[in-house]
Amino acid sequence: MIENNICLLTDSYKVTHHYFYPKGTEKIYSYLESRVGAEFNKTIFYGLQYIIKKYLEGSVVTQEKIDEADSIISTHIGEGIFNKKGWEHILDNYDGRLPIEIKAVAEGTPVEVGNALMTVENTDKKSCWLPNYLEPLLLQVWYPSTVATLSAEVRKLCNFYLEITGSLKDNLDFMLHDFGYRGATSTESSRLCGSAHLLSFSGTDTIPSLSIPVNYYNDPNIYGFSVQATEHSVMTSLGPEGEISQVLNVIDNAKDGVLSIVIDSYNYKNLLAEAGKSGSELNDAILNFLDGENNKVVFRPDSGEPVSTTIDCLNLLSEGFGSHLTDKGYKVFDLNIGLLWGDGLNYQKIRDILFAMKSAGWAAQNIIFGMGGGLHSSVTRDTQRNAFKCSAQLRDGEWHDIFKNPLDSSKKSKTGRFKLIKQNNSFKTVSIDSEGEDYLQTVFRNGELLIEDKFGDIKNRALNYSNFL
Repeated sequence: MIENNICLLTDSYKVTHHYFYPKGTEKIYSYLESRVGAEFNKTIFYGLQYIIKKYLEGSVVTQEKIDEADSIISTHIGEGIFNKKGWEHILDNYDGRLPIEIKAVAEGTPVEVGNALMTVENTDKKSCWLPNYLEPLLLQVWYPSTVATLSAEVRKLCNFYLEITGSLKDNLDFMLHDFGYRGATSTESSRLCGSAHLLSFSGTDTIPSLSIPVNYYNDPNIYGFSVQATEHSVMTSLGPEGEISQVLNVIDNAKDGVLSIVIDSYNYKNLLAEAGKSGSELNDAILNFLDGENNKVVFRPDSGEPVSTTIDCLNLLSEGFGSHLTDKGYKVFDLNIGLLWGDGLNYQKIRDILFAMKSAGWAAQNIIFGMGGGLHSSVTRDTQRNAFKCSAQLRDGEWHDIFKNPLDSSKKSKTGRFKLIKQNNSFKTVSIDSEGEDYLQTVFRNGELLIEDKFGDIKNRALNYSNFL
């Protein structure tokens, strides 16, 4: 099979719809929104440029793809089902370029739920079946948008607790680290998710994500950074009896910079007690390493109940290495050490840990977080309630408003054609004939990408939101 055959990048039932639309249908107008009731009250739109450049831009329809799709659908659903004539019209009249127009809000923009984020309509009346044929592909923008939203909300949370505990914000960009490559559903999803995370943070271990800004967002810069760190295969190499010797070996061979040490191979309490014991070989080694300019040691417990284990570790480290108070009365380590919690996290658990730290008198600057599955694979399309619906149809030269209004009123769809305007510093979806600047800009038309954003500009839009208290 041909990889990325645009004729087949849809749901099976979509293939049958070209002969179901009413006679005289010339245009289908559809939109994407995050419905009211989403987990977060704003969605950061991100990932459309990737989808366009990878799947839609240029001459994507060929006779070979049409013939293959016709053959497959004939077996998959039945003979005469596939819209071969419609696809050949696109090939013959548009050189295989898709006759659709996509308008969207600028990527990286936070938009209140319940508003149109993107609209799609055909530009050729013989291709009215095309906008919703592309729904399954275009709607996959939900994934990077949801991850971008989640990371931005975590950054807002961290920023809030740094502020109220009188913490320094030097490390805010690294307070949430992406550990999710191994937990992703695919390498493509890890790239997209990882790059969405980089709109709000700079810490990542998902190296594949670094290619997205370069390859799809016209930006040669590296936006993700990491540190030297151990794992259990390293820390358990000499067994329980040799754990301290192995920690000494790690410290002795570490380069300057940040060193993250996993501490729960056996008993984290014993290890932290030995690390903080004045005059011990391990304590001397840590202090010697910390003498290096900008060197830091981060201790990573990797199991146990997150809140209680975090507080326990903070107290043990304070006993061994000392702490002082911020101007708001919260404890900060005297030395350049810290704690990293990276096991089983989601937004709620991060919030619980930060709240517990504040309640126990600890400043938020003492901790950073790592999120893997919670970032890459725990979000769904329902997290932000993303939906793609038809709201208007042009038949025989006249526009008709289309909508659904089921008994579940939360799924009622919008009707008509739209603008996205700003009122009182908030977005509002209004009729296309209304006054006001339209924030839905044409980004794609007839196979051509018309607006190419740089990743750095998208990141700045997201940061303007997540840095706001």
